[in-house]
Amino acid sequence: MNNYRPTRPQHRAKNHDQAHTEDEFQDSSESQANPLIFQGAADLITDQTGLMELIDRLRAAGSFAYDSEFIGELTYLPKLCLIQVATTREVSLIDPIAKIDLTPFWELVADASIEKITHAGQQDLEPVMRHLNRPGQNVFDTQISSGFVGMAYPVSLSKLVREIIGARLGKGLTFTHWDQRPLSAQQLKYAANDVRYLPAIRVQLGERLDELGHTAWAAEECAAQCDVGLYRFDPETAYLKVRGAGGLQPQGLAVLKQLVLWRNDAAKQHDVPPRAFLKDEILIDMSREPIKNVERLARVRGLPRPVEHAHGAEIVEATKRGLATPVTDQPQSRTIEETPTDKHRADALWAVMQCLCIGRKIDPDLVCSRQEIGRLYRQLISGETLGGLRMLSGWRHEAVASTLLELIDGKVGVDLGWREGALVARRTVR
Repeated sequence: MNNYRPTRPQHRAKNHDQAHTEDEFQDSSESQANPLIFQGAADLITDQTGLMELIDRLRAAGSFAYDSEFIGELTYLPKLCLIQVATTREVSLIDPIAKIDLTPFWELVADASIEKITHAGQQDLEPVMRHLNRPGQNVFDTQISSGFVGMAYPVSLSKLVREIIGARLGKGLTFTHWDQRPLSAQQLKYAANDVRYLPAIRVQLGERLDELGHTAWAAEECAAQCDVGLYRFDPETAYLKVRGAGGLQPQGLAVLKQLVLWRNDAAKQHDVPPRAFLKDEILIDMSREPIKNVERLARVRGLPRPVEHAHGAEIVEATKRGLATPVTDQPQSRTIEETPTDKHRADALWAVMQCLCIGRKIDPDLVCSRQEIGRLYRQLISGETLGGLRMLSGWRHEAVASTLLELIDGKVGVDLGWREGALVARRTVR
Protein backbone atom coordinates (compact mmCIF):
# COMPACT_ATOMS: atom_id res chain seq x y z
CA MET A 1 0.00 0.00 0.00
CA ASN A 2 1.21 3.50 -0.76
CA ASN A 3 2.17 5.37 2.42
CA TYR A 4 0.86 8.69 1.17
CA ARG A 5 0.80 11.41 3.80
CA PRO A 6 -0.36 15.03 3.70
CA THR A 7 2.44 17.53 3.27
CA ARG A 8 1.35 20.02 5.91
CA PRO A 9 0.81 18.47 9.36
CA GLN A 10 -1.41 20.97 11.17
CA HIS A 11 -2.28 19.92 14.67
CA ARG A 12 -5.83 21.10 15.30
CA ALA A 13 -8.87 21.49 13.13
CA LYS A 14 -8.80 25.11 11.96
CA ASN A 15 -12.28 26.21 12.88
CA HIS A 16 -12.13 24.55 16.30
CA ASP A 17 -8.78 26.20 16.99
CA GLN A 18 -9.87 29.67 15.88
CA ALA A 19 -12.85 29.44 18.21
CA HIS A 20 -10.56 29.33 21.23
CA THR A 21 -7.78 31.46 22.68
CA GLU A 22 -5.50 34.15 21.34
CA ASP A 23 -3.92 36.65 23.77
CA GLU A 24 -1.47 36.37 26.65
CA PHE A 25 -3.15 35.15 29.83
CA GLN A 26 -3.96 37.80 32.42
CA ASP A 27 -6.53 36.98 35.08
CA SER A 28 -8.60 39.74 36.67
CA SER A 29 -9.81 40.40 40.17
CA GLU A 30 -13.37 39.98 38.87
CA SER A 31 -12.73 36.43 37.69
CA GLN A 32 -10.79 35.57 40.84
CA ALA A 33 -13.73 36.67 42.98
CA ASN A 34 -16.32 34.82 40.90
CA PRO A 35 -17.55 31.76 42.87
CA LEU A 36 -18.52 30.04 39.62
CA ILE A 37 -14.88 29.93 38.44
CA PHE A 38 -12.62 27.28 39.98
CA GLN A 39 -9.24 28.90 40.63
CA GLY A 40 -7.12 25.85 41.45
CA ALA A 41 -4.84 23.75 39.28
CA ALA A 42 -6.28 21.04 37.06
CA ASP A 43 -6.10 17.37 38.01
CA LEU A 44 -4.65 15.03 35.38
CA ILE A 45 -6.59 11.77 35.08
CA THR A 46 -4.46 8.88 33.80
CA ASP A 47 -6.17 5.74 35.15
CA GLN A 48 -9.58 4.10 35.11
CA THR A 49 -10.24 4.59 38.81
CA GLY A 50 -9.63 8.30 38.57
CA LEU A 51 -11.91 8.53 35.52
CA MET A 52 -14.78 6.73 37.20
CA GLU A 53 -14.52 8.90 40.31
CA LEU A 54 -14.51 12.00 38.11
CA ILE A 55 -17.59 10.79 36.21
CA ASP A 56 -19.43 10.31 39.51
CA ARG A 57 -18.66 13.91 40.49
CA LEU A 58 -19.69 15.28 37.09
CA ARG A 59 -22.94 13.35 37.22
CA ALA A 60 -23.66 14.68 40.70
CA ALA A 61 -22.98 18.24 39.51
CA GLY A 62 -25.58 17.81 36.75
CA SER A 63 -23.66 20.11 34.39
CA PHE A 64 -20.06 20.39 33.28
CA ALA A 65 -17.92 22.18 30.71
CA TYR A 66 -16.31 20.01 28.05
CA ASP A 67 -13.59 20.49 25.43
CA SER A 68 -10.97 18.35 23.75
CA GLU A 69 -7.60 18.61 22.07
CA PHE A 70 -7.01 16.48 19.02
CA ILE A 71 -4.87 16.10 15.94
CA GLY A 72 -7.23 16.20 12.99
CA GLU A 73 -5.03 16.65 9.93
CA LEU A 74 -2.87 13.53 10.01
CA THR A 75 -5.33 10.64 10.10
CA TYR A 76 -8.70 9.81 8.55
CA LEU A 77 -10.30 9.98 12.00
CA PRO A 78 -9.06 12.66 14.42
CA LYS A 79 -6.66 11.44 17.08
CA LEU A 80 -8.01 12.42 20.48
CA CYS A 81 -5.19 13.60 22.76
CA LEU A 82 -6.80 15.28 25.75
CA ILE A 83 -10.25 15.83 27.26
CA GLN A 84 -10.92 18.83 29.50
CA VAL A 85 -13.85 19.11 31.90
CA ALA A 86 -14.80 21.70 34.50
CA THR A 87 -17.47 22.46 37.05
CA THR A 88 -17.61 25.33 39.49
CA ARG A 89 -15.61 23.12 41.90
CA GLU A 90 -12.90 21.53 39.78
CA VAL A 91 -11.02 21.36 36.49
CA SER A 92 -9.80 17.97 35.31
CA LEU A 93 -7.86 16.79 32.27
CA ILE A 94 -8.39 13.23 31.02
CA ASP A 95 -5.50 11.61 29.15
CA PRO A 96 -6.92 9.40 26.35
CA ILE A 97 -3.41 8.27 25.42
CA ALA A 98 -3.13 6.51 28.78
CA LYS A 99 -4.69 3.04 28.95
CA ILE A 100 -8.19 4.22 29.85
CA ASP A 101 -11.55 2.96 28.62
CA LEU A 102 -13.38 6.18 27.73
CA THR A 103 -16.73 4.50 27.08
CA PRO A 104 -18.20 5.62 30.44
CA PHE A 105 -17.28 9.22 29.62
CA TRP A 106 -18.92 9.04 26.17
CA GLU A 107 -22.00 7.60 27.89
CA LEU A 108 -22.03 10.68 30.10
CA VAL A 109 -21.83 13.04 27.10
CA ALA A 110 -24.73 11.12 25.52
CA ASP A 111 -26.80 11.29 28.72
CA ALA A 112 -29.66 13.75 28.21
CA SER A 113 -30.03 14.31 31.97
CA ILE A 114 -26.57 15.91 32.25
CA GLU A 115 -25.83 19.29 30.64
CA LYS A 116 -22.60 19.67 28.67
CA ILE A 117 -21.26 23.20 28.19
CA THR A 118 -19.12 23.60 25.08
CA HIS A 119 -17.75 26.37 22.89
CA ALA A 120 -17.87 25.61 19.15
CA GLY A 121 -18.27 22.04 20.30
CA GLN A 122 -19.36 20.14 17.21
CA GLN A 123 -15.99 18.47 16.68
CA ASP A 124 -15.74 17.68 20.38
CA LEU A 125 -19.01 15.73 20.10
CA GLU A 126 -17.88 13.64 17.12
CA PRO A 127 -16.20 10.84 19.16
CA VAL A 128 -19.47 10.13 20.97
CA MET A 129 -21.16 9.21 17.71
CA ARG A 130 -18.18 7.22 16.55
CA HIS A 131 -17.84 5.14 19.73
CA LEU A 132 -21.47 4.75 20.77
CA ASN A 133 -23.27 5.10 17.42
CA ARG A 134 -25.51 7.71 19.00
CA PRO A 135 -24.98 11.44 19.47
CA GLY A 136 -24.28 13.62 22.46
CA GLN A 137 -27.29 15.24 24.09
CA ASN A 138 -28.21 18.26 26.22
CA VAL A 139 -25.51 20.60 24.94
CA PHE A 140 -25.28 24.31 25.75
CA ASP A 141 -22.85 25.84 23.26
CA THR A 142 -21.63 29.24 24.41
CA GLN A 143 -20.59 30.30 20.91
CA ILE A 144 -24.06 29.60 19.53
CA SER A 145 -25.85 31.06 22.54
CA SER A 146 -23.87 34.31 22.37
CA GLY A 147 -25.36 34.90 18.92
CA PHE A 148 -28.83 35.08 20.50
CA VAL A 149 -28.01 37.83 23.02
CA GLY A 150 -26.70 40.67 20.86
CA MET A 151 -23.17 39.41 20.31
CA ALA A 152 -21.37 38.62 17.08
CA TYR A 153 -21.46 35.03 15.84
CA PRO A 154 -19.12 33.26 15.64
CA VAL A 155 -17.08 34.61 18.54
CA SER A 156 -13.81 33.17 19.87
CA LEU A 157 -13.69 31.87 23.42
CA SER A 158 -10.97 34.36 24.31
CA LYS A 159 -13.13 37.33 23.30
CA LEU A 160 -16.16 35.91 25.08
CA VAL A 161 -14.18 35.33 28.29
CA ARG A 162 -12.73 38.83 28.13
CA GLU A 163 -16.15 40.50 27.66
CA ILE A 164 -18.16 38.47 30.16
CA ILE A 165 -15.56 37.49 32.76
CA GLY A 166 -12.91 40.15 32.32
CA ALA A 167 -9.98 37.74 31.96
CA ARG A 168 -7.54 37.21 29.11
CA LEU A 169 -6.72 33.70 27.95
CA GLY A 170 -3.37 32.38 26.81
CA LYS A 171 -2.13 32.31 23.25
CA GLY A 172 -3.57 29.47 21.20
CA LEU A 173 -1.22 26.50 20.91
CA THR A 174 -2.19 25.89 17.30
CA PHE A 175 0.74 23.68 16.34
CA THR A 176 1.50 22.09 19.67
CA HIS A 177 2.07 18.33 19.83
CA TRP A 178 -0.83 17.23 22.00
CA ASP A 179 0.08 13.58 21.53
CA GLN A 180 3.53 13.90 23.10
CA ARG A 181 4.03 13.00 26.75
CA PRO A 182 4.61 14.43 29.25
CA LEU A 183 2.52 17.51 28.55
CA SER A 184 4.22 20.78 29.48
CA ALA A 185 2.99 23.12 32.19
CA GLN A 186 2.01 25.60 29.46
CA GLN A 187 -0.07 22.97 27.65
CA LEU A 188 -1.83 21.95 30.86
CA LYS A 189 -2.60 25.57 31.75
CA TYR A 190 -3.88 26.33 28.26
CA ALA A 191 -6.07 23.22 28.21
CA ALA A 192 -7.52 23.95 31.66
CA ASN A 193 -8.40 27.53 30.76
CA ASP A 194 -10.36 26.33 27.73
CA VAL A 195 -13.04 25.04 30.12
CA ARG A 196 -12.40 26.89 33.40
CA TYR A 197 -14.65 29.86 32.59
CA LEU A 198 -17.44 28.08 30.71
CA PRO A 199 -19.70 27.34 33.73
CA ALA A 200 -19.72 31.03 34.66
CA ILE A 201 -20.28 32.12 31.08
CA ARG A 202 -23.15 29.66 30.76
CA VAL A 203 -24.91 31.28 33.75
CA GLN A 204 -24.45 34.77 32.34
CA LEU A 205 -25.67 33.81 28.87
CA GLY A 206 -28.57 31.87 30.35
CA GLU A 207 -29.77 34.94 32.21
CA ARG A 208 -29.55 37.10 29.08
CA LEU A 209 -31.39 34.49 27.02
CA ASP A 210 -34.18 34.37 29.60
CA GLU A 211 -34.47 38.18 29.65
CA LEU A 212 -34.81 38.30 25.86
CA GLY A 213 -37.09 35.27 25.61
CA HIS A 214 -34.57 33.47 23.39
CA THR A 215 -33.82 30.46 25.58
CA ALA A 216 -35.86 27.98 23.55
CA TRP A 217 -34.42 29.25 20.26
CA ALA A 218 -30.84 28.90 21.48
CA ALA A 219 -31.59 25.44 22.87
CA GLU A 220 -33.02 24.34 19.52
CA GLU A 221 -29.91 25.52 17.68
CA CYS A 222 -27.57 23.90 20.20
CA ALA A 223 -29.50 20.64 19.87
CA ALA A 224 -28.91 20.74 16.11
CA GLN A 225 -25.26 19.96 16.83
CA CYS A 226 -26.39 16.56 18.04
CA ASP A 227 -27.90 15.61 14.66
CA VAL A 228 -26.43 12.23 13.69
CA GLY A 229 -26.19 13.40 10.07
CA LEU A 230 -23.36 15.77 11.01
CA TYR A 231 -21.10 12.89 11.96
CA ARG A 232 -21.66 10.41 9.14
CA PHE A 233 -20.35 10.42 5.61
CA ASP A 234 -23.45 10.76 3.40
CA PRO A 235 -22.72 9.53 -0.14
CA GLU A 236 -25.73 11.44 -1.47
CA THR A 237 -24.70 14.86 -0.21
CA ALA A 238 -20.95 14.79 0.49
CA TYR A 239 -20.06 16.17 -2.96
CA LEU A 240 -22.10 19.31 -2.27
CA LYS A 241 -19.61 20.24 0.47
CA VAL A 242 -16.70 20.37 -1.98
CA ARG A 243 -15.52 23.93 -2.48
CA GLY A 244 -16.42 25.00 -6.01
CA ALA A 245 -19.17 22.44 -6.58
CA GLY A 246 -21.73 25.19 -7.18
CA GLY A 247 -19.99 26.25 -10.39
CA LEU A 248 -20.33 22.86 -12.11
CA GLN A 249 -22.93 21.81 -14.64
CA PRO A 250 -25.13 18.75 -13.93
CA GLN A 251 -22.80 16.30 -15.70
CA GLY A 252 -19.82 17.72 -13.84
CA LEU A 253 -21.67 17.32 -10.56
CA ALA A 254 -22.39 13.69 -11.40
CA VAL A 255 -18.68 13.11 -11.98
CA LEU A 256 -17.79 14.98 -8.80
CA LYS A 257 -20.17 12.84 -6.77
CA GLN A 258 -18.38 9.68 -7.91
CA LEU A 259 -14.92 11.17 -7.39
CA VAL A 260 -15.83 12.19 -3.83
CA LEU A 261 -17.01 8.66 -3.07
CA TRP A 262 -13.71 7.30 -4.44
CA ARG A 263 -11.64 9.86 -2.51
CA ASN A 264 -13.32 9.01 0.78
CA ASP A 265 -12.59 5.29 0.37
CA ALA A 266 -8.99 5.92 -0.72
CA ALA A 267 -8.36 8.34 2.16
CA LYS A 268 -9.71 5.79 4.62
CA GLN A 269 -7.43 3.15 3.07
CA HIS A 270 -4.37 5.37 3.56
CA ASP A 271 -5.60 6.70 6.92
CA VAL A 272 -5.42 10.38 5.98
CA PRO A 273 -8.13 13.07 5.88
CA PRO A 274 -9.86 13.18 2.46
CA ARG A 275 -8.92 16.80 1.73
CA ALA A 276 -5.31 16.14 2.72
CA PHE A 277 -5.25 13.10 0.44
CA LEU A 278 -6.53 15.08 -2.55
CA LYS A 279 -7.49 18.75 -2.57
CA ASP A 280 -11.00 19.88 -3.49
CA GLU A 281 -9.78 22.05 -6.36
CA ILE A 282 -8.25 19.01 -8.08
CA LEU A 283 -11.56 17.16 -7.88
CA ILE A 284 -13.30 20.20 -9.33
CA ASP A 285 -10.83 20.38 -12.24
CA MET A 286 -11.29 16.67 -13.01
CA SER A 287 -15.07 17.10 -12.85
CA ARG A 288 -15.11 20.12 -15.14
CA GLU A 289 -12.86 18.37 -17.67
CA PRO A 290 -13.42 14.63 -17.09
CA ILE A 291 -10.41 12.33 -17.45
CA LYS A 292 -11.35 9.32 -19.57
CA ASN A 293 -8.01 7.51 -19.66
CA VAL A 294 -5.11 7.05 -17.26
CA GLU A 295 -2.56 8.67 -19.59
CA ARG A 296 -4.31 12.05 -19.37
CA LEU A 297 -3.97 12.14 -15.58
CA ALA A 298 -0.41 13.40 -16.00
CA ARG A 299 -1.88 16.66 -17.32
CA VAL A 300 -3.94 17.31 -14.19
CA ARG A 301 -2.23 20.15 -12.38
CA GLY A 302 -1.59 19.49 -8.72
CA LEU A 303 -2.47 15.79 -8.80
CA PRO A 304 0.16 14.09 -6.59
CA ARG A 305 2.14 11.56 -8.56
CA PRO A 306 1.83 8.88 -5.83
CA VAL A 307 -1.95 9.22 -6.02
CA GLU A 308 -1.87 9.06 -9.82
CA HIS A 309 0.27 5.93 -9.87
CA ALA A 310 -1.59 4.07 -7.12
CA HIS A 311 -5.15 5.10 -7.99
CA GLY A 312 -5.17 6.30 -11.61
CA ALA A 313 -7.37 3.47 -12.86
CA GLU A 314 -9.81 4.01 -9.99
CA ILE A 315 -10.06 7.73 -10.79
CA VAL A 316 -10.89 6.98 -14.41
CA GLU A 317 -13.46 4.35 -13.42
CA ALA A 318 -15.15 6.77 -11.02
CA THR A 319 -15.19 9.43 -13.75
CA LYS A 320 -16.81 7.07 -16.22
CA ARG A 321 -19.49 6.13 -13.67
CA GLY A 322 -20.29 9.80 -13.29
CA LEU A 323 -20.44 10.34 -17.06
CA ALA A 324 -22.76 7.36 -17.40
CA THR A 325 -25.31 8.90 -15.03
CA PRO A 326 -28.60 9.39 -16.93
CA VAL A 327 -29.51 13.01 -17.56
CA THR A 328 -32.64 12.66 -15.43
CA ASP A 329 -30.53 11.50 -12.47
CA GLN A 330 -27.80 14.12 -12.72
CA PRO A 331 -27.60 16.57 -9.80
CA GLN A 332 -28.73 20.08 -10.52
CA SER A 333 -26.51 23.04 -9.83
CA ARG A 334 -27.80 25.42 -7.15
CA THR A 335 -25.84 28.36 -8.51
CA ILE A 336 -28.06 30.67 -10.56
CA GLU A 337 -26.79 33.92 -11.99
CA GLU A 338 -29.09 36.72 -10.87
CA THR A 339 -30.18 39.48 -13.21
CA PRO A 340 -29.20 42.98 -12.05
CA THR A 341 -32.81 43.68 -11.05
CA ASP A 342 -33.20 40.40 -9.17
CA LYS A 343 -29.89 40.96 -7.39
CA HIS A 344 -30.95 44.43 -6.26
CA ARG A 345 -34.28 43.17 -4.91
CA ALA A 346 -32.75 40.13 -3.22
CA ASP A 347 -30.16 42.43 -1.65
CA ALA A 348 -33.05 44.49 -0.28
CA LEU A 349 -34.58 41.39 1.33
CA TRP A 350 -31.17 40.49 2.73
CA ALA A 351 -30.84 43.97 4.25
CA VAL A 352 -34.29 43.77 5.84
CA MET A 353 -33.56 40.29 7.18
CA GLN A 354 -30.34 41.57 8.76
CA CYS A 355 -32.18 44.45 10.39
CA LEU A 356 -34.85 42.10 11.76
CA CYS A 357 -32.17 39.81 13.21
CA ILE A 358 -30.04 42.53 14.74
CA GLY A 359 -33.14 44.28 16.08
CA ARG A 360 -33.96 41.07 17.96
CA LYS A 361 -30.33 40.72 19.15
CA ILE A 362 -29.75 37.67 16.93
CA ASP A 363 -26.70 37.52 14.69
CA PRO A 364 -27.86 37.19 11.04
CA ASP A 365 -25.28 34.47 10.34
CA LEU A 366 -27.24 32.16 12.61
CA VAL A 367 -30.38 32.59 10.53
CA CYS A 368 -29.42 32.30 6.87
CA SER A 369 -27.00 33.36 4.15
CA ARG A 370 -27.36 35.81 1.28
CA GLN A 371 -27.49 32.80 -1.05
CA GLU A 372 -30.51 31.42 0.80
CA ILE A 373 -32.26 34.79 0.58
CA GLY A 374 -31.65 34.68 -3.18
CA ARG A 375 -33.30 31.27 -3.37
CA LEU A 376 -36.26 32.57 -1.33
CA TYR A 377 -36.68 35.52 -3.71
CA ARG A 378 -36.62 33.24 -6.78
CA GLN A 379 -39.27 31.01 -5.24
CA LEU A 380 -41.44 34.04 -4.53
CA ILE A 381 -41.27 35.56 -8.02
CA SER A 382 -41.77 32.20 -9.73
CA GLY A 383 -44.83 31.36 -7.67
CA GLU A 384 -43.27 28.15 -6.35
CA THR A 385 -44.36 26.64 -3.09
CA LEU A 386 -41.93 27.89 -0.49
CA GLY A 387 -39.78 25.14 0.91
CA GLY A 388 -36.37 23.53 1.16
CA LEU A 389 -34.93 26.52 3.01
CA ARG A 390 -33.61 26.27 6.54
CA MET A 391 -34.91 29.72 7.42
CA LEU A 392 -38.53 28.64 6.79
CA SER A 393 -38.67 26.17 9.67
CA GLY A 394 -38.10 25.99 13.40
CA TRP A 395 -36.91 28.94 15.43
CA ARG A 396 -35.68 30.78 12.32
CA HIS A 397 -39.19 31.01 10.94
CA GLU A 398 -40.65 32.02 14.28
CA ALA A 399 -37.99 34.62 15.07
CA VAL A 400 -37.43 36.25 11.68
CA ALA A 401 -38.76 34.63 8.50
CA SER A 402 -42.46 34.88 9.40
CA THR A 403 -42.15 38.66 9.74
CA LEU A 404 -40.14 38.89 6.53
CA LEU A 405 -42.83 36.98 4.60
CA GLU A 406 -45.60 39.16 6.07
CA LEU A 407 -43.62 42.22 5.03
CA ILE A 408 -43.36 40.88 1.47
CA ASP A 409 -47.12 40.25 1.45
CA GLY A 410 -47.76 43.83 2.57
CA LYS A 411 -49.38 42.74 5.84
CA VAL A 412 -46.85 44.39 8.14
CA GLY A 413 -44.16 47.03 8.13
CA VAL A 414 -40.89 47.33 9.99
CA ASP A 415 -39.92 50.47 11.91
CA LEU A 416 -36.24 50.98 12.62
CA GLY A 417 -34.88 52.97 15.50
CA TRP A 418 -31.73 53.43 17.55
CA ARG A 419 -31.94 53.07 21.30
CA GLU A 420 -29.18 52.90 23.90
CA GLY A 421 -26.52 52.30 21.28
CA ALA A 422 -28.33 49.46 19.52
CA LEU A 423 -30.61 48.96 16.54
CA VAL A 424 -34.29 48.36 17.29
CA ALA A 425 -36.56 46.81 14.64
CA ARG A 426 -40.28 46.89 15.46
CA ARG A 427 -42.96 44.99 13.53
CA THR A 428 -45.97 47.16 12.76
CA VAL A 429 -49.34 45.96 11.48
CA ARG A 430 -50.70 47.85 8.49
